[in-house]
Amino acid sequence: MDFKSSIETLDKYYGRLEKGKAKKIKPSHVEKVISKLQSKEKSLLAEIADTQKDSKIKRLKRKLELLREQQERARWLQKIIGKSSGSAD
Repeated sequence: MDFKSSIETLDKYYGRLEKGKAKKIKPSHVEKVISKLQSKEKSLLAEIADTQKDSKIKRLKRKLELLREQQERARWLQKIIGKSSGSAD
């Protein structure tokens, strides 16, 4: 699952949540998305560290910022579906 796929998956889960179908979202699937985003964050940080060109560094930092926003969305979703399924937080 690449970064774009992770965002699309999160958007799909948010759509289900808005329609009141949060029970169809499996916590393990959200955990998988979070794990993929964390892996991508590590690779982006490594790429930023290895990059010399300022324009590329700026582009990678914008991508990193977007990725971190998606991580926040995924963690929020994880908390919400945990509550709706009766699990402890």
